[in-house]
Amino acid sequence: MIGNLVSWSFAAIIVCLAAALQGITGFGFALLSVPLLLLIYDPRTAVGINIIISFFSLFVLTLRIRREIIRPTVLNLFLGSIFGIPLGAYIFLHFNVQELKLMIGIVTSLCSLMLLKGVTIKKATGLLWERITGSISGFLTGSLGMPGPPIILFLSNQHLPKERFRATTAAYFTLVYPASLLLLMCLRAIDIHVALTAITLIPFAILGGQIGCRLFHLIPQAQFQRGVPILVLCTAIYAIFTSLP
Repeated sequence: MIGNLVSWSFAAIIVCLAAALQGITGFGFALLSVPLLLLIYDPRTAVGINIIISFFSLFVLTLRIRREIIRPTVLNLFLGSIFGIPLGAYIFLHFNVQELKLMIGIVTSLCSLMLLKGVTIKKATGLLWERITGSISGFLTGSLGMPGPPIILFLSNQHLPKERFRATTAAYFTLVYPASLLLLMCLRAIDIHVALTAITLIPFAILGGQIGCRLFHLIPQAQFQRGVPILVLCTAIYAIFTSLP
């Protein structure tokens, strides 16, 4: 009983910090919460909690900043994710998630370093690239509950104003998480215990989101643009180390 309470308390702190980060950037909840929740819970529980809480906190954030959303981009990314989510869920249920986590960490690290060095792919724009990026994101959502890296790296390559970046990423994640959650529930990969644990942590996500939104206006555009790939890189490195035997 005491052990469960201690685990839940640590989870509440993690959720609050992750939601604050999400309020600042429009993403980052899974990037911070999943690796840390894996220190407390098994992979399926950690991923399930992340997906449920991410949806609720992102929904609140999206309503708050909806005027800045680039809607055609969100739609194309979401349509692409529909193709990737089922494959990701299959991997989640039948394959070694740790090996997948290692490979994703390596690829994400390389992409983050490219952005930090100022390397961009000028032709990586338009409907086709948005659909491809969405498919990769959907795959990561279904398998690891982490749709962020490809979306963040793709939108960072577009050099969007921070207001547009935050709103567009938040809106996309608000759409993709319910699709992944519904599929995992149908496959019985998320049980009632995971759902109830996530619900008890939602108030801490709302609190963290409020803190993040207040901090957002204090961050200059240049620092925001540089901080995004650094954040993704740090999480990718952590994912690599935690995947090693």
